Amino acid sequence: MTATGLSIKAATLWLPPTKQGPADGEVGAADLERIGVEELYVAPDDIAPPQMAVFAAKTVLETSGVAPSDISCLVHSFSYHQGFDMWSPAHYVAFQSGIIEGLPVNVQQLCNGGGLALQLAAKWLTATPDASAALVTTADRFCAPGFDRWATDDDAAYSDSATAVVLGRTGEGDDFLHLRSLEMASDTEGEIQMRGNDEFTSVPLGHGTPIDLRRANKVFRESGAAARMVKLGVPKLHELVARALRSAGIETKDISSIALPRLTRTMREGMFKPAIAEYVGGNPRYVETDTGCLGAGDFLGNLVDIEATLNPGEYGMLIQGTGGYTFTCSVVQAPAE
Repeated sequence: MTATGLSIKAATLWLPPTKQGPADGEVGAADLERIGVEELYVAPDDIAPPQMAVFAAKTVLETSGVAPSDISCLVHSFSYHQGFDMWSPAHYVAFQSGIIEGLPVNVQQLCNGGGLALQLAAKWLTATPDASAALVTTADRFCAPGFDRWATDDDAAYSDSATAVVLGRTGEGDDFLHLRSLEMASDTEGEIQMRGNDEFTSVPLGHGTPIDLRRANKVFRESGAAARMVKLGVPKLHELVARALRSAGIETKDISSIALPRLTRTMREGMFKPAIAEYVGGNPRYVETDTGCLGAGDFLGNLVDIEATLNPGEYGMLIQGTGGYTFTCSVVQAPAE
């Protein structure tokens, strides 16, 4: 979508104060090299993800100067357990942040959740002319016994985090980043990557603990679907990047910085960077991070980090992907002085 007239008013990434490495013998030296980080952010046991989201929401509202009463829609996204089995964490985040009448919406789309949540907020503002601002939050805590942040997934190691973004209309108050475009493309044949050939269960964590995405990914590779995704996914990604650039009204040479999914070093260096460089070319700055994957928070966390790399007037591009399979590409611009 073309996002002309919409801007990020403020964005924040909340990370726990504590980092931890893997237990002795849990991850070998070769795997640490493949993953690309040696420590991950770990939230304390007495804080749930929606509480983390409230921290981020209150911070970003204060920074933006937007009152909670001016938030017409709150979209909360997550990848993993939010503290209760049947409830709406978005309503909790809204109420605890002082948003009483704004519409709370939940989004669950794994690592693409933050990008999709921002797109829904942008579409909400586009379709609701009398609404002035929307709030997007994410929060995940990847803790035992259900999740092993180092070993559950082949392609990512996971840190706990919360993010928040206030989206509003350009020219109404200060702008953190102009949102120039936000496009998505899907290939649902890849949905097998996250489930393999296991049977459906009737209860949460019915396949045992911790969650084992490696087993499902092995089925995905051996079925030939992974090879197909690589072969067809790169052209699809290039088409998506081209669409995002057209929507923003710029060319590849105008991109100064690029932020990629916070996956393993192997995925970033071996797949995403070559695929993007094949289309974009040149020598854009890549946003480098040391957090590992943030789950639903990857995209919004990258908004925070890419802004720090942009000079006034420069353009940045954010690429995100998730199992299923959906790619996101967004173009943002730092406000001119």
